Amino acid sequence: MDIHFVNPVMDLLLHMYFTELKDVYAMDSLELPDDICSLVKLTTYGQRNNLLPKPGAVIAMLEPCDAQPFMHESFKMHGWDDIPYFYVDYPYGTENEDWDYFAGELRRMIAFLEETFPGKKMDWDKLRSIIEETNKQYALWHEYSELQRTIPCPGASFSGSSLGWPIIQHHKSGDPKVTQILAGLVAHSEEMVKAGKGAVPDEKIRILWADLDPQWNALIAPWLAEEYGAVVVQSFQGYTTPYQPIDISTEDSMLRGLARRMLYEVPMIRQARGSVDTMLEDITDIVRNYSCDCVILPGHMGHKDVSSMTHFVRDLCRDLGVPLLVLNVSLFDERYLSIEQLKKKLADFFEATGLAAKEK
Repeated sequence: MDIHFVNPVMDLLLHMYFTELKDVYAMDSLELPDDICSLVKLTTYGQRNNLLPKPGAVIAMLEPCDAQPFMHESFKMHGWDDIPYFYVDYPYGTENEDWDYFAGELRRMIAFLEETFPGKKMDWDKLRSIIEETNKQYALWHEYSELQRTIPCPGASFSGSSLGWPIIQHHKSGDPKVTQILAGLVAHSEEMVKAGKGAVPDEKIRILWADLDPQWNALIAPWLAEEYGAVVVQSFQGYTTPYQPIDISTEDSMLRGLARRMLYEVPMIRQARGSVDTMLEDITDIVRNYSCDCVILPGHMGHKDVSSMTHFVRDLCRDLGVPLLVLNVSLFDERYLSIEQLKKKLADFFEATGLAAKEK
């Protein structure tokens, strides 16, 4: 629609380490409850301190977490009360009728934007070409993800998920440069597999990280490899099996495909809404197909929905015969559980389960 947009979450995340976490530390000045997601705190801090441009409108999410509505209300209370808001209503089912309902929400959103920004109209042909290109990107990303099943794993911990998901989801949609990057990633992995090489030369432990990738993953991935020959072969962020190509034949088919993607394919939203069965099925599929030796449930302090599933996940891992480590971290603020404390918990876990002594 040729409307400039800002994603406040990604804007702030992408510059955190360029500013030596200055804003992360500064957000402590907000007198907010400790159990609110640190990412929501960071976004709230950014809005109140003019790190985000004041928009002409806000597209407000009502899920996946209860902190999202809090954030929008905070925006209204601190200077953004004179602009229009559009709240997208999410159904909680996983049937065609749910995709159709949410496709209707997307049509309402389009009408809202056309009314709010006179002269901006929906270009369906442009949308079709963008989706066509993103279909290619998701296919390449899935191909890379499938290569991660290989033993030894061709990609380092969090490599494909921390690259593939952000550039597809949060970069300008349909950019052919993204397609080229993913093609290069696939080609490199194919060469590694053909040569029988792994990103971790002495691979011993294959891990499922059952959540989004942590913002601080670069601080633990090398340590896992060097100390234990361990590699995170998959995370919910890199799990591409749920994604399906979107039918571009009609307006309705495109919106229905986008609706399904937003409700049932995107990580965190996929696992958080509806039944616990979805999360259990995802863990089962990844553990079996990626030959995982253990599951780490990081327990992000803002993901109360995941915390409520811990008992079910524990029982599942017992049935699958893989040890489970449950943590309590912030995926976006490494101070919540310090890196040194995290390393000790991981080390104790590997020792206690015998994984530290596992042969190649």
